[in-house]
Amino acid sequence: MPLHRLLPLSLERRKVFLDLLRRLVEVESPTRDAAACQRMADLLVETLAADGWHVERDPRSGVGDVLAATLPGTGDGPATLVLAHYDTVWPLGTLSEMPWRVDEAEDRAYGPGSVDMKAGIAGTLLAARWLRELGVTPPGPVTLLITSDEEVGSAASRERIEAEARRHDRVLVVEGARDDGALKVGRKGVADYHLEFTGVPAHAGNHPDDGASALIELAHMALFVRTLDDRVAGTTAHPTVARAGNAVNVITEHARLDVDVRVLRKDEAERIDGALRGWQPRDPRVTVAVHGGLNRPPMEPTAGNLAAFDEARRIAAGWGLQLESAVVGGGSDGNFTSALGVPTLDGVGACGAGAHARDEHVRIGDTLTRIALLAALLGGLAPA
Repeated sequence: MPLHRLLPLSLERRKVFLDLLRRLVEVESPTRDAAACQRMADLLVETLAADGWHVERDPRSGVGDVLAATLPGTGDGPATLVLAHYDTVWPLGTLSEMPWRVDEAEDRAYGPGSVDMKAGIAGTLLAARWLRELGVTPPGPVTLLITSDEEVGSAASRERIEAEARRHDRVLVVEGARDDGALKVGRKGVADYHLEFTGVPAHAGNHPDDGASALIELAHMALFVRTLDDRVAGTTAHPTVARAGNAVNVITEHARLDVDVRVLRKDEAERIDGALRGWQPRDPRVTVAVHGGLNRPPMEPTAGNLAAFDEARRIAAGWGLQLESAVVGGGSDGNFTSALGVPTLDGVGACGAGAHARDEHVRIGDTLTRIALLAALLGGLAPA
């Protein structure tokens, strides 16, 4: 049966996987560098087309093109959207400090953007190849949507992501698994706030009482933000970046505070939003303007998401492997699709660790197993 042949086939193709992943990692693609991202898009279009995908380039202002690649299915199964992104957090030149390397003893491949998430892209291409080798056509059409601004909130690609999700029956997100290999059935929603304080400047030595300090109000707000946590509800609120003042002898007129909020439930996002917008400075001469809000809704572990995980779990069990599910703190584009009610399974990409860190790496054998799992999901090869 093709299902039983998938895993050994994938494990045998170790060099094919590493060669493809190296090609992707060595084309650096920081989100804010549109020219670099276009070079990445060029490589992906070439590779996808050579593999038989029909590829559309969807230009976006200020960032790289969104790529939509499609494969036909037999027509009697679910339409599947695979979500990926090719942008990374690493600036150009990072490869000189963090070069691609493979540690055979550790069974790991290292490099910027490897686990987050170029290995997920490589794995999707190879999963489709393995199905072709086994003579398996997906039961429904497959769309691989690769975006270019996920690392900065997906503002330029969200509309396309949600439009594609509405046209499909399920979504597989090829972000990396949790560090222990668990698939993700839920994620926290993410809110970013930017608070601007405006006070009254005055000479700090001669006339301090004439001034109203934006910096002092920022400090009060930062402490207030930390009171908004509700760990039972899974809510965290953290002041993360502060800027204030321009001279040592001036009562601060302008200050800015950035706040990171994570929530498991939409009602918690509403609670935090109301608290921040309702906060009043202690000195009435200082004003505060609150900008921002929820940019990724919570991905709650819905019945559809759990059913998608159960299908993956049954496939792994057929190979004698155990899969776990998890709800995690970081957001992904799967937050958007799950919030629309489309069953979404996340973390179907690489196994590894160190995303956004200098030890970013992929566990090679585990990831080859995950590629086989992705192929089985795409091919409708779940055991009865």
